[in-house]
Amino acid sequence: MRIRTSLAVFLLLLPTVGCAGTKGGAPLFRREIGQASGPDARRLAEQVVDRYGFMVDSYDEAPEIRLTTHWRHRLPFDDERSAGVTSAESRLIIVARQRSITELGVYYNITLTMENRVGVAGDPTWNSSLNSSMFRAYAEGIVNDFRQLVTNIGVRTYR
Repeated sequence: MRIRTSLAVFLLLLPTVGCAGTKGGAPLFRREIGQASGPDARRLAEQVVDRYGFMVDSYDEAPEIRLTTHWRHRLPFDDERSAGVTSAESRLIIVARQRSITELGVYYNITLTMENRVGVAGDPTWNSSLNSSMFRAYAEGIVNDFRQLVTNIGVRTYR
């Protein structure tokens, strides 16, 4: 029965699946955000994490700036519910990689990855290989907000 339910979810969500890093969304949703100094990348990443109700799980600065949040439980989106999903959670991974060194300091490329996993009643395992169109729209909203913050930094800080 568990296999049948998991297969049903897979078949129902299959039309919403694409390639990671492109317009699709399986299994990871990853987008380039923009460029910023190290201090700005950290500050804006933390601002996005707070704004969307995530909590930081880990933070590293070497060899790249990497912020990972805890998994955040959320209500399944309508298209997930219609596919039999009964529980869902997401987390953010924000990575800033060194791009160049200017006279003022180091410049970073920022990437946001949003991971999604869903559960089906009666199946104790998480399915993290499918992202519905409503999940992708939610994630795009976070990306657009983050990009707006990076675009409107104003005076960049390097210390």
